[in-house]
Amino acid sequence: MLSLGYMLRRALQSIAVMAIVYALTFLALFVLPGDPIENKISNPVNPLPQATADGLRAYYSTDQPAIVQFVLYLARLLHGDLGYSLTNGKSVAALVGQALAQTITLAALALAFTVLFALGIALVATFARSRLVRELARAVPVLSISAPSFLVGYVLIAVFSFRLGWVSSITDQGFVSLILPAVTLAFASSGSLAQVLIQGLSSARSQPFVTVLTAKGVAPSGIVVRHVLKNGAIPSMTLLALIVGDLLAGSVIVETVFNRTGLGYFTYTSVRDQDTPTIEAIVLLISAIYLSINLVTDLAYAAIDPRIALAAGGPRRGSARRRAEVPA
Repeated sequence: MLSLGYMLRRALQSIAVMAIVYALTFLALFVLPGDPIENKISNPVNPLPQATADGLRAYYSTDQPAIVQFVLYLARLLHGDLGYSLTNGKSVAALVGQALAQTITLAALALAFTVLFALGIALVATFARSRLVRELARAVPVLSISAPSFLVGYVLIAVFSFRLGWVSSITDQGFVSLILPAVTLAFASSGSLAQVLIQGLSSARSQPFVTVLTAKGVAPSGIVVRHVLKNGAIPSMTLLALIVGDLLAGSVIVETVFNRTGLGYFTYTSVRDQDTPTIEAIVLLISAIYLSINLVTDLAYAAIDPRIALAAGGPRRGSARRRAEVPA
């Protein structure tokens, strides 16, 4: 069982990291001379009505020093207020929510493809009878990691949209339009997961319990599915958690290539338009995603093996029981 103190300590650490990230982001945006918000509002290229511009100036207190603005930002953030966009005056929370919904759908499908690709590659690289096939399978992760996402995306568009005509590169066809960008994301992320799975499965396959199970007459497929795969996949849990964050946060290039209006494309347009409040909201959201996934993973590890929580917290002095629970 996880202790309440361990869970609270990990949660507080995550909150502290988010606060530091938010402060550093604000500092990076305001380190240059001038107020970036006022500069954007006053830009003659920015087609904001005068009433909207005046409202944004009053809301963000552009006539106040940066430290005062930061305190106001933080106070509104604690109440769930992410501010308003400098390009259209709309709520940043609403804009980010719309973009995030599109990206979550894409990331969920990409995650399924990632696990499927990585597991297939790892099983072939570990259990294929032909040595040549195993070596070729081990080379696939290196190729997927090395290939740029934009290049993979353009190749898929050229083949399946222009050559075969199976998927439109312009119109939204619902679920069908998700397949190519999801495969593009999965192709890059499955390589690292496959490498860890190959190492884990190879290590688990060489353990003595495999010999014992074989001697007892257990079918090879049963040994692989019930024992080798279960033990060999444990090291990949942490990497899989990071991949989930990468799929959500790293979709900028893929969504731009496939012209999808998700979080990645929204990030690109926010940076292009120098929309400071939306940039800060996106950075905060991505940080929250990564930290939440890491927190859940750490708690899951500690729930599976309580020694992790003990090692992280350290044994208390004078507690013989806790010292006895930690193996030598």
